[in-house]
Amino acid sequence: MAGRLLQKITSDSSETFPYRRIHLALIFSAGILAVCLHETLRWPLHLPGRHGLELMALLMFVRLSAPQRDAATLAALGGVSATLLFNDAAGVGSLILLAQGWFIDKGYHLLKHHSLTLWLMIVITALAHSLKPLIKLGFQSGLGIASDSLAQGLTYPLITHFSFGLVGGLAGILAWRSLLKVKSEQT
Repeated sequence: MAGRLLQKITSDSSETFPYRRIHLALIFSAGILAVCLHETLRWPLHLPGRHGLELMALLMFVRLSAPQRDAATLAALGGVSATLLFNDAAGVGSLILLAQGWFIDKGYHLLKHHSLTLWLMIVITALAHSLKPLIKLGFQSGLGIASDSLAQGLTYPLITHFSFGLVGGLAGILAWRSLLKVKSEQT
């Protein structure tokens, strides 16, 4: 898919949600949904980063389907509001979530004219989710805020976060493409 075609498709996606306020509310709600899923799906799998699957899928879907320049960051802000409600690591978790949304937005804007944009965005989401153990390591080293996921070191959490972020990014792209297919069939 050419970068210009991707830009045209994502720019035209505002027709899906013609009202700006509703559109912004949906973007914001995507972040709230991601945090609600994180709170609901607390299965003891002992795999650091497993929630990146749904988080990165939602952030990627929002980034590709929304015309707003900082759509993933806006969705992350919705997630931050939900973390404040649940009070689950609101400080560090909020910072991580915002960093991930910002990273996806910046990656998209750097790559949107590249012919391999979609494939590269999958890697961007994997890298965005890999920020989580790195930021946690910074807090653990600098402020002494311990993280259970780093108990055995940094390598395993980096690998699992990258992997779940990769699969989540792919899921987000597939969901976005499905939306485009349904939209094209309706016209």
